Amino acid sequence: INKVLNEKYEQTKHYLAKALKQAWGVPLLGCIPDRPFLGCPALADLETLFDTKMLSGSEHRYRHYSVRDMTVVTTSLTQFMTTIRKKPHRTLYICHVTRDDLILGFMGEYQRRKKEGKPFEEALIICGRKDRYHLSQNIHDLMAGLGECCIMEAPMSTHRAMAAIQNFTPKLSIQDTHRVSVAVEHYEPYIDFDELLRRTTSSNSSFNDPAGISFEDLRRL
Repeated sequence: INKVLNEKYEQTKHYLAKALKQAWGVPLLGCIPDRPFLGCPALADLETLFDTKMLSGSEHRYRHYSVRDMTVVTTSLTQFMTTIRKKPHRTLYICHVTRDDLILGFMGEYQRRKKEGKPFEEALIICGRKDRYHLSQNIHDLMAGLGECCIMEAPMSTHRAMAAIQNFTPKLSIQDTHRVSVAVEHYEPYIDFDELLRRTTSSNSSFNDPAGISFEDLRRL
C-alpha cells in the first residue's frame, strides 16, 4: 500500500493487514507512508511533459519543484520582483511569452544574486502557442549567457501549462539519481522483504505460502 497519510499510518496498516488476512489469507508486505518529494516533478519531467528542451540551465534539469509553490505570474514587473524575493527559492514560475518585462526581470534577478554570491534555484516556464507567439531573438541571445538560470518554453497557454503540471505524475528515472536514492531509502524500511522472499519460494506459484495449500490444489477444490 503506497502513499499512506502519515497521520493515519498505524491505523491503515493495522486494518489493511487484518482485512487482507481475513479475505484472502495473504500478508501485507508493505505499508508506505507518503513522501511528498517523490511526487515533485523535476525540470526533466516537464521537458517530457511539454515535449521541449530547456533554453538555459540544463545542468539543473533534475532539480525538483513542489507543485504547491508553482506561481502563474500576471502582475506588474514591480510586484513580480517583490514576490520573487519573498517566496521560497525553489519556486516554479509561469508567465506568457509576451511578457518580456517579466522574463527580463527574472534573468536580472538571477544575475543580481549571482553577483552577490547568493543561490538562485527558481525556474521559469515561458508559455504561448507557437503558431501565434514567439520569444524575441534579443531575449534568446541574452539567455545564451545565463548559464545556470533555469528557463524553458511550453507551447500552450499559461493556464493549460499549470493544469498539466498539477495533473502530472512524475515517474522514476534512472538518470534522476537523487529521486531514486530518496525512494530507495524511503521504501526499504517499510517493506517486509523476508516475508516476500519466503512467499516466492513456492514451486508453483509466485505468492503461495510454502507451508500452505498450493495454487493447483486450490484450483481443484
